[in-house]
Amino acid sequence: MKLLALIGTLGSKFLDLLSKKSKDGEKSQDIEIKKVDIFHKAIYLIICVSLIMCVLASLFPSLAITEWWFSIFEETRKYIMMN
Repeated sequence: MKLLALIGTLGSKFLDLLSKKSKDGEKSQDIEIKKVDIFHKAIYLIICVSLIMCVLASLFPSLAITEWWFSIFEETRKYIMMN
């Protein structure tokens, strides 16, 4: 439950930053830096969770962890290598 709440909180903050306009003298460059910072945190969280799930699937095959986690890890790894 806490993981879902964390994902929801990160998602709402990310959406707030996407729709946020420059106000109170804040430069648009500062907003872009915040967007990139939140994006990096989200990618880091996805990598960590998918890596943990892949390791658990390898160590404990009886857990029946699906191939979906491996594909998520592979896609994020490819994305990071391309950028």
